[in-house]
Amino acid sequence: MMARVACLVVLAACARDAAQPEAPQPHATTPDTPVAAPAPHTLSFAARYHMRAHFDDLRRVERLLIAGKLDEGTTLAYMLVRGADDPGIPRWDVHAARVADAALRLTHARGLDEALRREARVAAECASCHTDLGATPMFAPAPLLPRDDTTRAARMARHAWAADRLWEGLIAGDEDRWTRGLAVLADSPLPFTALTDAPALATMLQRRAREQLDTREMTLPDARATAYGEMLVTCAACHASLHVAAP
Repeated sequence: MMARVACLVVLAACARDAAQPEAPQPHATTPDTPVAAPAPHTLSFAARYHMRAHFDDLRRVERLLIAGKLDEGTTLAYMLVRGADDPGIPRWDVHAARVADAALRLTHARGLDEALRREARVAAECASCHTDLGATPMFAPAPLLPRDDTTRAARMARHAWAADRLWEGLIAGDEDRWTRGLAVLADSPLPFTALTDAPALATMLQRRAREQLDTREMTLPDARATAYGEMLVTCAACHASLHVAAP
């Protein structure tokens, strides 16, 4: 999602959850914070607490950036640069340094698009830690997929659902959640007027999602981060066109 850079550790302390089926339902929300799982004995309670906060902060950075709040997002990202002083953390020192470096680059982003791409790189460093340590975060079961009734609100709810699954798929290296997010984006066009840039942007997002569904390299954190960053850029541009806040 801070004694702050150890978002990767909190997630490494968790176990993978089983995929849950969805059925069409109206408006559902998604919990962002991983469900706490028994942590290794080397990880203190204080460290787990701070790491969960780091995960939440990284997600908050993303939402600020999608809403066009570059200064607020990059300022908050600086909290991810700071190291954690806890005896349970040294095992992940190398990975923590990589996350800190990616977060520092994010704080120096010169524009919104660059910041969104760099935020995805921070998440990829967290995911790489999980892969290297053979551990993954455990998320709550995915909520039911919002009903597709062709209205703008319903389609936006489906896009928000898909974005949450992509985030979980990236940060946890979960191919099932990543693929489910892509499939919903690829199959959920947005009804917009021709008075904005939104139709072209929504079509671009659909095309990106369909391309990724056919790309085998999407099992790699770096490849997913690149794709996710580009989709975030498209989402932010669409929101700006419609003058709507991020979900």
